[in-house]
Amino acid sequence: MSSILLIVSKLIETINLTKTYGEKETAVTALNSINTTFNQNEFTAIMGPSGSGKSTLLHCLAGLDKVTSGSILINGVDLASLNDKELTKMRRDSFGFVFQAFNLIPTLTAEENITLPSSIAGKKPEEAWVKQVIDTLDIGDRLGHRPNELSGGQQQRVAAARAMASKPEVIFADEPSGNLDSKSSKELLVFMKSIVEDLNQTIVMVTHDPYAASFAQRVIMLKDGEIANDLNDPTQEEIVSQVTSLTEI
Repeated sequence: MSSILLIVSKLIETINLTKTYGEKETAVTALNSINTTFNQNEFTAIMGPSGSGKSTLLHCLAGLDKVTSGSILINGVDLASLNDKELTKMRRDSFGFVFQAFNLIPTLTAEENITLPSSIAGKKPEEAWVKQVIDTLDIGDRLGHRPNELSGGQQQRVAAARAMASKPEVIFADEPSGNLDSKSSKELLVFMKSIVEDLNQTIVMVTHDPYAASFAQRVIMLKDGEIANDLNDPTQEEIVSQVTSLTEI
């Protein structure tokens, strides 16, 4: 009798993560004692009603916002223990970012945009890896084009390639398909799923769209700054049902 050993590697862990804005009577708790983990090679979507804390959670995980109390551990390292220089280095070397706005440099070609983070860091891009990323995202024939010569979907794929070019440990995506039409949105989400499955990337994505979330392997539902549900491989219908239940009064 044979057995299969499944090894799950914990990449990010939050311990009693709390984020409060303001003080005393005007204090607003955006996140309240969040305890969860994000594993390597996993595509996780974070959802919830407006004001549930989903973007705040993403920004805290990515070191873009400081927590009020509790801890965020990246491979066992507490973000709060890092000084500004160390945190900047971690964001540059270990994280990739894909936002709703493409944030491409208009005067650079697609290829120059993709390799820009490595150039800024003074590192030579790993050519074989960058080629694999470009092939997976199907933008090889657009490398010489500037952003204004690309469709919205192509620009977002270039932004995704830029996020991956330095081989980050995790990609943080905030409403990455929010500015795209339905066709471009589907293309991007298919590619995001493929880079997890084929290139062993890790993605944490915030979205309000059940369709987008259905491409993820796991969906965390937030309400009022707390985890309301944690779903594994949910269907779009299951996600819609959960979203509806969270928005009911």
